[in-house]
Amino acid sequence: MVDVVFLLIIFFMVSTTFITLESGLPVELPDSQTTVTEPSTLPTVTVNKDGQIFFGGAQVQESQLALLLRQDLDASGQTTVVLRADRDVPHGVAVRIMDLLTQGGAQRIVIATGG
Repeated sequence: MVDVVFLLIIFFMVSTTFITLESGLPVELPDSQTTVTEPSTLPTVTVNKDGQIFFGGAQVQESQLALLLRQDLDASGQTTVVLRADRDVPHGVAVRIMDLLTQGGAQRIVIATGG
């Protein structure tokens, strides 16, 4: 019985994704009661309150995002992307960006929160 519990604990520890918030771009993330932060090497897309999109620390146009992300994911072998959207970004904009991330090859999108 103890073995099963131990294996479950290990499984959940390994399968949990930990993320660190990039501090370079000023966005006010939505709050969450269950935020866990750890260092992350995942590609990150940031959308500020003015709707400007940043990828790799540089501002990009919406039309370029999918192509740039695909190149980055192909080079890194990652399939998960972190989306940091300001709390004031309209829902429709966030969904449109998530669609572009999927078109760019992201199989999993992690939504960053402020905690």
